[in-house]
Amino acid sequence: MHRLLKRQIRKYLSIEQEGQLSEFLNAVDEAYLGFDSDLGHLENILEKSSQELFKANQELKKAVVSKTEEIEKTHSKLESVVNNVNEVIFQTNSEGEWIYLNPMWEKITGFKIDSSIGRKTFDFIHPLDIEGCKNKVRELISGGIHRGFNELRLLTNEGSFVWCELTVRATSDVDGNINGLTGTFKDISERKRLELENKKNEEKYKLIFEKSSVAYLVIKKAQFIECNQACLDLFGVKKREDFLLRNVLDFSPEFQPDGLLSEVKAMEMIQKGKSNGFNKFDWIHKKEDGTEFPVEVALNSVNLMDGNVLFVVLNDLMERKAVEQELILAKEKAEDATSAKAQFLSTMSHEIRTPMNAVIGVTHLLSEDDPREDQIQNLNILKLSADNLMTLINDILDFSKIEAGRVDLEAVDFNFRSLVGNIASGFKVKSKEKGLDLIVDVDPKIPAHVIGDPMRISQVLNNLCSNAIKFTEKGSVKIKVVFLGVDKNIVNLQFQVSDTGIGIPMNKQDQIFNSFSQADSNTTRIYGGTGLGLTISKKLIEIMNGSISVESLPEKGTTFMVNLDLSISHKSMPKVGFTTESIKDIDKVKGLHVLVAEDNEMNILIIKQFLKKWEISYEIAMNGQIAFDKVKTGNFDMVLMDLQMPIMDGYHTTINIRKLKEERFVKLPILAITASAFSEIRKKVLEAGMNDFVTKPINPDELFAKIEKYVN
Repeated sequence: MHRLLKRQIRKYLSIEQEGQLSEFLNAVDEAYLGFDSDLGHLENILEKSSQELFKANQELKKAVVSKTEEIEKTHSKLESVVNNVNEVIFQTNSEGEWIYLNPMWEKITGFKIDSSIGRKTFDFIHPLDIEGCKNKVRELISGGIHRGFNELRLLTNEGSFVWCELTVRATSDVDGNINGLTGTFKDISERKRLELENKKNEEKYKLIFEKSSVAYLVIKKAQFIECNQACLDLFGVKKREDFLLRNVLDFSPEFQPDGLLSEVKAMEMIQKGKSNGFNKFDWIHKKEDGTEFPVEVALNSVNLMDGNVLFVVLNDLMERKAVEQELILAKEKAEDATSAKAQFLSTMSHEIRTPMNAVIGVTHLLSEDDPREDQIQNLNILKLSADNLMTLINDILDFSKIEAGRVDLEAVDFNFRSLVGNIASGFKVKSKEKGLDLIVDVDPKIPAHVIGDPMRISQVLNNLCSNAIKFTEKGSVKIKVVFLGVDKNIVNLQFQVSDTGIGIPMNKQDQIFNSFSQADSNTTRIYGGTGLGLTISKKLIEIMNGSISVESLPEKGTTFMVNLDLSISHKSMPKVGFTTESIKDIDKVKGLHVLVAEDNEMNILIIKQFLKKWEISYEIAMNGQIAFDKVKTGNFDMVLMDLQMPIMDGYHTTINIRKLKEERFVKLPILAITASAFSEIRKKVLEAGMNDFVTKPINPDELFAKIEKYVN
């Protein structure tokens, strides 16, 4: 019997009752046994299902973990994209309040996200743009549109506004009810700036096009499609509609001046303009009334959205040709005047310098001929007067050359400290005579050798130093050169020439650089001078791309400051000195045989004296023809050639000598003796075949150095 049935029988039935119910109990026992069998089978099924369920649960856990990780990665990537996108991504609720903003919000507006969330969207929109935004929202909510686009201005934290492009759509809940908006803001400030700039340019160019006095025309397929008022005036047309859409040939004669049909030539010129992008040519047009007139046509090919067109500029040649004729006549007159002035100055230069050569030359000779003590003073007065006269002559000639634009600058290596030292040495005697201290201060950082025009720099500094000493009766004169820096092998210097002299009033300081001007009319009478020195110095400094300024107080003194840029020299080549301190090695020139081609008796006398002192033998030729004949038959080491001689001048004499077949005539050194200071004369000298030149009045040191240079 089944154990459960036994337990119940013993609990509730007696033995008699168990016997009476035996059949019933047997039936129940069979049911119990059947139930156990079914329960065992069910348990087996449940056990198996439980194992399968456990396995499935484990696999599901793994799948959930994997999907969770995948979702987290995707979310991280999405968050990274959202955080780094160049647009503001936003979401609002149905009340129009921000509920989400990405980090670009802070970059564009400057507002913090935390302080913006929960605030009304319209609080951040320009008042003039709010109504347009509201209309878009109404259309979205009503279902009129699925997505809205708009341009608006967002408020920034600084109180300004930034232009943005809005893209927005409505969002819905599970029941399909509108619960807010989502979309993006894109910063279009740069685009708006360019659009505004383009609009301004368009308006500007349109105004220029329309209001210009130059005739402008736009052509497409030989038809006029646009023009300005000047073009209508040029063709004598009153109404624009009477001109536009008409053909080029409507305003052209049948033939052009070269004999070609206007129709053929027009097509040829238009095609050339399209092919090359540009074409310029002369054309004969005719006005509305049939009057013909010449124009210069400039075609420019322009690609527009609706195709290629030609932008045409028309210049009326009638007026231009009249102006050109006037300019030609004016130019010819100016050239004639300049030529006459140059010729006059060249002649005066020669005529004045020739006697001055005699005066200064004889003074040199007398000074070196052991004069008596009572003669020295007279010689010094003579030399000083001659030097002053030469200074006046040189100032006038230099001023004329600068005015004519005929100043050529050299770019040579020179010893900078030697140049400043030589300039100072030249003023030692004069300053000592006046009891002035002459101070020289050169910045040690300045390179020893530089590249520039030492002659012009010396001319400027000599003028400033001369003025400083002239206008100073007690105290000192100081020459200071300041190093201002170096940039790409260019050294920037400031020359300062200071004195403790009479000074210049503030209201006169601008005038002192004017031609023939001094600070006071009494200055010329008391101190002398032409009033050209500072004018020439200023112009020379400007030609050298420098500047000059002045600081001064009356009775306290004056400081002139000159700023110049000079190239630093890498060659450091020594220059020949032409000062009276130059050491002459007579042995280098002793024994030379020189031909002196000169027609002026006084010049011959002076040159002869110099040559005798240096033990150089010589012959004299009084004109160019004699000089040429002597060179052909003689044996000379050098020729000193005057430029202006009778029968044959120095240029033609030199040219003829160079044409002689023997090689010695090609190599023979020929030095020009010239009274002209003009650069074109010097250029002409070299072009004629001469090696170099010595200017009059002849400086013996310069002449000796040139002879020594070309015979050795």
